[in-house]
Amino acid sequence: MTETKRRANVIGSGLIGGSVAMGLRANDWHVSVSDVDESVEAMAMEVGAADAIGLDPDAEITIVAVPVSLIADEVERALAVTTGYVTDVGSTKLDICLAIDTPRFIGGHPMAGSEQDGLVGARPQLFQGAMWILTPLETTDEDAFAAVRRVIKLLGAESITLHPRAHDQMVAQVSHIPT
Repeated sequence: MTETKRRANVIGSGLIGGSVAMGLRANDWHVSVSDVDESVEAMAMEVGAADAIGLDPDAEITIVAVPVSLIADEVERALAVTTGYVTDVGSTKLDICLAIDTPRFIGGHPMAGSEQDGLVGARPQLFQGAMWILTPLETTDEDAFAAVRRVIKLLGAESITLHPRAHDQMVAQVSHIPT
């Protein structure tokens, strides 16, 4: 008897999305990727970041890793196509969480990155030792929250929980600290 692989979708295959996909595949998940650029989808297959292209309706989790202005639409698409949980990796949370106030969605923001950009900079260990902020609302399903936390831990990050407004205030303050 063969064990069925866990399934995930990653929408957006840049640095963060590509790293999530690679990290999940390194942990023996079946990963489907979706990107507006078909050449990036093809590259995700070539570099081993994906098992399939498109949205897998049977995925237990979908991670949305697109520019902030596109997140709400992509989350809505994932919620319509899949029955699993959905999270994002956007750098702002309040507007997104208020727009997508459904029990299956948990806002998220990994505090990780690289000097490299895009899928060419992606690596499965990007989140090792990183903090990943989750921004659930009162309506968030507890099982959804727990599932997203497990995936974050699997990727090597530690999760902390903040209200979306507190997240945005903290990120705004940190972004103004001189380097």
